[in-house]
Amino acid sequence: MQIDGYEIRDAQPKDASGIIKCMQSVMDEKIFLVSDIYFFTERGEKDIIKSPEDLSIVSVKDGEVVGIMRIQRGVYKKLRHTAILSIAILKEHRRFGLGEKMMNEGIEWCRNRGIEKLNLEVFSTNTSAIELYRKLGFREEGRKVRQFRIFDEYADDILMTLFL
Repeated sequence: MQIDGYEIRDAQPKDASGIIKCMQSVMDEKIFLVSDIYFFTERGEKDIIKSPEDLSIVSVKDGEVVGIMRIQRGVYKKLRHTAILSIAILKEHRRFGLGEKMMNEGIEWCRNRGIEKLNLEVFSTNTSAIELYRKLGFREEGRKVRQFRIFDEYADDILMTLFL
């Protein structure tokens, strides 16, 4: 799928180093993700990409991975009807509709696999992401108050869910 010079597609093993670079860049901002260091190696990233149980979608511009959305299905039998969504987009590529396009593809992927409940977590300070998630039908299911401290400011951890 193309959108304004961006290609949105399933991730391929050759994207592993670009995904790592993208994730680390977003982590370096220190305001959107819990970890400050991306721990997956290129080999580990390739294994995730190849997993038939999970979905990895990338946004690419000029050969560079600028966004990654991942859906990981519940591993245990009691969780197989659920999945967890995570997404990261490089700062200079936000607000072009990439997140919405990737998430819509991910939601459709879940529906086609019988996943009934899609979950994500977001910092309460990430208001633009929360707005997008609500637009796509996600609803707040829970909240851990003052769960994180980001530059001496507290943020809640909001659990959001989309029932499919």
